[in-house]
Amino acid sequence: MQLQIDPRQVHLWHLHVPEHDDAACEEATMALLTPEEREKHGRFHFARDRRRYLMTRGLIRSLLSRYAPVAPRDWRFENNAYGRPGIANALPQAQRLRFNISHSASLVVAALTVEREVGVDVEHTARTAPLEIAERFFSAREARELHELPAGLQASRFWDLWTLKESYIKARGMGLSLPLDRFSFSFEGTDGVAIDFEDGLDDSAERWQFWQFQPDNAHAIALCLERKKPEDVQILRWKATPLLATVEEFRGTVVRRSPGG
Repeated sequence: MQLQIDPRQVHLWHLHVPEHDDAACEEATMALLTPEEREKHGRFHFARDRRRYLMTRGLIRSLLSRYAPVAPRDWRFENNAYGRPGIANALPQAQRLRFNISHSASLVVAALTVEREVGVDVEHTARTAPLEIAERFFSAREARELHELPAGLQASRFWDLWTLKESYIKARGMGLSLPLDRFSFSFEGTDGVAIDFEDGLDDSAERWQFWQFQPDNAHAIALCLERKKPEDVQILRWKATPLLATVEEFRGTVVRRSPGG
């Protein structure tokens, strides 16, 4: 079944990785992978890591085929100078697609849109937040405001900042070549978020908009989307099974969003 995506939409897909191997699903998914992907799959030491990698690669290939007439095994990707993968297929319907994917623990999240940059990050927030790295990776203002919070609120703020920063650098496609301490997030009221940049970082807050979601009690998601013009953006959230055997609407909590998002 082909899916349509409007230029004003983002489709956000959630896949919970099975806890145990499924031989039939594994065989079908492996058949979609390139020799290089299969070789990388075999290098993972732990079964859970192999399973998550396999489900991630199978998801993105099956997912893209819902939006363009390319068979899942025929998708080709190429990395930019910073290692971010993009679509290499020459078909116009494929070239207009933009995607980003993230995984943590048992949840894989993929964001898909058209003709604008997008970044997504998911983190497993049930683990202990590494607060000690705030001074290294956050701006001075972010680190100070984090440590001024009551102890019981610091972990939540840490994950808010970390996911937002990751979603932004992934949307830029430049990874950690962008210094995380040169841009800052601020939180407005109970559900607003905004970004600002130090001089010389060559970007504008007006270019981007952000959302944060809580899909369950153990994960946090941040989404960064390039803003083309003042507009209402619709976020459609879907729940996927391996190889997209079934698709259903995903319901979760929107925690924060940029003004106008």
